[in-house]
Amino acid sequence: MMLKSMRQAKLTDSLFDSKAIDTFTEMQDAQVATSMAEHAPLGIGKAMTDFLSKSQANLNLSAADPPA
Repeated sequence: MMLKSMRQAKLTDSLFDSKAIDTFTEMQDAQVATSMAEHAPLGIGKAMTDFLSKSQANLNLSAADPPA
């Protein structure tokens, strides 16, 4: 999805627009995404899990403490 969004941004104009190049680009993006998933975790999921667990812990502490 990330690679697809990057391609849709169209930051440059291609000299050779064709359906064949579009198909090749989609196949290349799929292969890159597969390789990234297997070898280079981005850590976004872990960062989100850590953030949410800290947030939940803070909420639990606030709920346990009686108001002053």
